[in-house]
Amino acid sequence: MLAPDYILRELESPVVYDIIKDDLYEIDHEAFEFLKKCTGNNPFPDLLLNGTSDENIDYMVDEGIIRMTGGNELRIVKASHSPVPSLRYLLLNITNNCNLKCKHCYLNNPGKLEMDPVLFEKTVSQFEEMGGLKLMISGGEPLIHSRFWELMEILQSHELRVILLSNGTLINRTIAKKLSKLVHEVQVSIDGIRSHDLIRGKGSYARSMKGISYLMEAGIPVSIATMAHKFNRDEFDEMEDIFSKIEAISWSVDVPCIVGNLCQNRDLVLDLEEAAKYLKYGFGAGAHESTGDHTCGSHLCSVAPDGSVSKCGFFDNEPSGHVNDLRSSWDNICRSFLWKLDELECKDCPVLAECKGGCRFRAKQYKGILAPDPLMCYANLPGGFGHG
Repeated sequence: MLAPDYILRELESPVVYDIIKDDLYEIDHEAFEFLKKCTGNNPFPDLLLNGTSDENIDYMVDEGIIRMTGGNELRIVKASHSPVPSLRYLLLNITNNCNLKCKHCYLNNPGKLEMDPVLFEKTVSQFEEMGGLKLMISGGEPLIHSRFWELMEILQSHELRVILLSNGTLINRTIAKKLSKLVHEVQVSIDGIRSHDLIRGKGSYARSMKGISYLMEAGIPVSIATMAHKFNRDEFDEMEDIFSKIEAISWSVDVPCIVGNLCQNRDLVLDLEEAAKYLKYGFGAGAHESTGDHTCGSHLCSVAPDGSVSKCGFFDNEPSGHVNDLRSSWDNICRSFLWKLDELECKDCPVLAECKGGCRFRAKQYKGILAPDPLMCYANLPGGFGHG
């Protein structure tokens, strides 16, 4: 039987995905066809008839991908087929309401809009059918959604890795215990230590860190997301020490684009040349890497509470469709907001394959949608932006 928490997907190539460990295994077509039949009620000798090698089978047994069963356990093995490029990661914003008023929030029109459970179910179902792997539930603050727990229960009938993105301030012991049965990871935003409260509100750091402690007590893997700004630039070594000691599974560091509330709080904004220095911090895997010869976001899109679909949250004002037809919306994104690396102005850059041209929205703000992202130039090139 294909072990619980492993799922099959036909992306650009066949894969098997470990939902719990967030591991993706590329497999050949023979192994893919073999695993499709590992439902628990097909005798092992019969499964060997399709020519799967002993070496492949031994590997899958050793990795825990398949296990022997006496025939009393059964599962339906889905094998979702993805478009190309594959849509692997979905940022699903279920509300734009929040309990905090962060000075760097990118939302242009915060309010009390909520996604309806029917639309939520429709979105998740289509995402799974399109070969989705990770569903990132966000907002606003998603825990504020008036039917949050109902939405989480809907997810239990779908085979996806569920990550909750939260500011952590509303998480108590009871909520953490309930979440432990519903999500695979919680990402908490921590934007400094002493400086955190300067941009997120008095007492928010202590409440967020307490929320993290409740999550870990409940056995939920926790990741941390940090935005670099002028007031936390002397706290990165301290943050690295704290996040390592609490055994966060990952720590991602980014630099905010000047949109939303940050337009009125430019005193927080670091010069990009200095900001680039802080990208060396962080550890663990990223949430939505691009692959192949495509620019940033080749496997990601974002859905707003009203169901509009865009390349990412920064492009909310330029929707490419609606989740009533997620596949069509994704096709539109690929046509209008996803480029090949050789289309960029920096196509001859020696580190282009590594940085993928950086953030297209930031590039658009500076010199144009096909221009280099200056932040990545400063981070990767000896001469910085405009050199190399």
